[in-house]
Amino acid sequence: MKKTQKIFLYVSIPVVVIASVLIYNTLTNKPNLNAENRTPAKSGPGGQRPGGAGKSLPVSVYIAEFMSREDGRMTMGTLMANERVDVVSELSGRVTAINFREGQFVRKGEILIRLNDDELLTQLTKAEYQYTLLEQRLGRQKILLEKDAVSREEYDGVLTEFNVLKQDIEQLRIKIEKMKIRAPFDGVLGFREISMGAFLQPGSKISTLVDVASLKLEFSIPEKYINDIKSGENVIFTIEGMSNKFSAKIYAIDPEVELKTRTVMLRALYKNSSFKLKPGMSAKVTVNSANGAQNIYVPNQSVVPDVKGRSVWMLKEGKATLVPVQTGTRTADMLEVLSGIERGDTIITTGLMQLREGISVTPTNI
Repeated sequence: MKKTQKIFLYVSIPVVVIASVLIYNTLTNKPNLNAENRTPAKSGPGGQRPGGAGKSLPVSVYIAEFMSREDGRMTMGTLMANERVDVVSELSGRVTAINFREGQFVRKGEILIRLNDDELLTQLTKAEYQYTLLEQRLGRQKILLEKDAVSREEYDGVLTEFNVLKQDIEQLRIKIEKMKIRAPFDGVLGFREISMGAFLQPGSKISTLVDVASLKLEFSIPEKYINDIKSGENVIFTIEGMSNKFSAKIYAIDPEVELKTRTVMLRALYKNSSFKLKPGMSAKVTVNSANGAQNIYVPNQSVVPDVKGRSVWMLKEGKATLVPVQTGTRTADMLEVLSGIERGDTIITTGLMQLREGISVTPTNI
């Protein structure tokens, strides 16, 4: 009996499993449709198929337009003091007075330092006594010469001695004056390099005097633009950390071209009446040129450099097209385009890394 039950179980279990599978397939499978009865999948909005195929890329665009070159070409420059000098001693002597403070504004001719001139004053007094006596002697010799009481040679000897003494006195007075070290021009003094009682040798530095009322702006431009710039024209410059724009007038152009950089150095003068700017500051200079000539400009970020030159992505009939261009001068935000695009062309300015030739794009803002 047990043997018969085992045989029944071995046979019934596979049958039950097979029957279960058949029933499941019958309930879950849908009837096949003939090819002519199949319905095509619905397109998404705008005719796009589901799954993202052919999706349009949203981008920002710029309409190419003429701009005036009066916006200028930008270069870097440096502010320099109009006048700067190290105040030094011409003669040796001990410092007896210091008449300035560090950072003080002084006028031309003001006495900054006094050196000990006692010895020179003594020599001057002695020479002046000799001068008085020699002057009287010369007067007597002249009277005697008129009476032929002395020879012409004797008179000329006394006259020469008198003239030499006169020049010695003048030299002593010059030396005494040089013991007073004066400011050579109006300006601001730097740090003091000497102390009271110090013994100065000729050439010893006392301080630095800087004229900050006027500043020189020094900058350079490529040699190909030198004919666009004339002496007397104004340039606009800005300083890092300041929102103001400053104007300087070109007064000198270097007659030679720098061979290594192929640039020409220019200098412009700025009246620093507010004393806000300091020598040594870096400046971004915008040079006006070409008398307001009109050319097409595009945003700097829209120009794509490559091994062959430069290109821009243009929007044509909803597609992106890469167009080679030739560029000119650059301003702070815009780049001049000499050829390759025309006024009214739509230039793509964002999403440039995702663009491919012929890809669909949708302008989101202009």
